[in-house]
Amino acid sequence: PHTAIVGCADSRCPLETLFDALPGDLFVLRNAGNTCTHAEGSILGSLEFCTGALNTKLIFVLGHTNCGAIKGATAAYFAAKKKPTQANNALDVLLKGLDTVVAQAVAEAGAKATEEEVAALAVKLNVFHTMNFLMQHSEPIREKVSRGKLEIHGGVYDLKSGRVEFLGCSPSQSKLVTGKSTVAPSLKDKMHGA
Repeated sequence: PHTAIVGCADSRCPLETLFDALPGDLFVLRNAGNTCTHAEGSILGSLEFCTGALNTKLIFVLGHTNCGAIKGATAAYFAAKKKPTQANNALDVLLKGLDTVVAQAVAEAGAKATEEEVAALAVKLNVFHTMNFLMQHSEPIREKVSRGKLEIHGGVYDLKSGRVEFLGCSPSQSKLVTGKSTVAPSLKDKMHGA
């Protein structure tokens, strides 16, 4: 496959159709919110395989407008500010894992921003967050990006227009590729020497 895509599990975002791809063109990984928050071992390991054994040259992280995971995380973030709650199921944990992205969106959008405006900004910030996570927590991916053997780009699919807004590389990429990668939080106890 020429491209690996980390996309949302939302059925309104059929990745192979969006990019007019044939079987074998794309290596597709999907989960709610196109995130590495809790599926990091699966996502990182799959991308390391794809960019290593299959020699894929591009990882594309694709978010989309009106993302239910991001909207849910934003609503939960605002609700927790009024009354803190405990996570009761896996979905609650997934949404709580997006708090960092939502908090950044709140800070960037400003105090007068509506919950909807914050969620819309969080979609884009989450794409960059996932891109950064890949470089921060995978030595093989970070190494390939630093040597110019792999590119990581992001985009946001607009459900209404059917168009993809290409975001390019992460603004943090040059800093991340010159630093040292760290083991992803959920993998620390599972990896030798971590």
